[in-house]
Amino acid sequence: MKRSATPRRGFTLLELLVTLVILSIILGAGVPMMLNLAKSMRLQGAAQDTYALLQYARSDALRTTEDRFVVWDEEDGVWCAAVATANDCDCLSEDCSINNVLRQINSSDYTNISVNAAFAAGTYTRFDGMRGLAEGHAGSARYQLMDDDSVEAEVRVVVSVLGRIRYCTQSGDIGDYPAC
Repeated sequence: MKRSATPRRGFTLLELLVTLVILSIILGAGVPMMLNLAKSMRLQGAAQDTYALLQYARSDALRTTEDRFVVWDEEDGVWCAAVATANDCDCLSEDCSINNVLRQINSSDYTNISVNAAFAAGTYTRFDGMRGLAEGHAGSARYQLMDDDSVEAEVRVVVSVLGRIRYCTQSGDIGDYPAC
């Protein structure tokens, strides 16, 4: 009996099983890592968008020579932060736009992220229109990544009396932010 000289095509059962085992190990380890990365990115996004909002408010105050406020409002886990011309604007129920331009961030964009704004004057900060200072209005906004009722990680966006804005991490391994 003569065997054919043409090689067989396809995969053996053993090769397919080895491939499936390797894929299941990679997916088993990769999916939880990706979920944690997505949570971390939401927390970083909230902090970075707040940083940008504060920088905009400061530069707009200097450009227009008028005071600018960044107000935070929170009710039943729903929160927002907005640039306004007054410290009493409630961005949850009012339009805080300046010249028909709304600069605002909302909790709907950052699921499982809570905020606690603590500034010298309350839940807002003010940049003066002459020098961009936050004298008497320094403080921080704390963004926390929540899992059920526990805090997984926390990032703070800090405003100094000189109007300098910076990030820091209070807990968790988030980005390359320095510790608070």
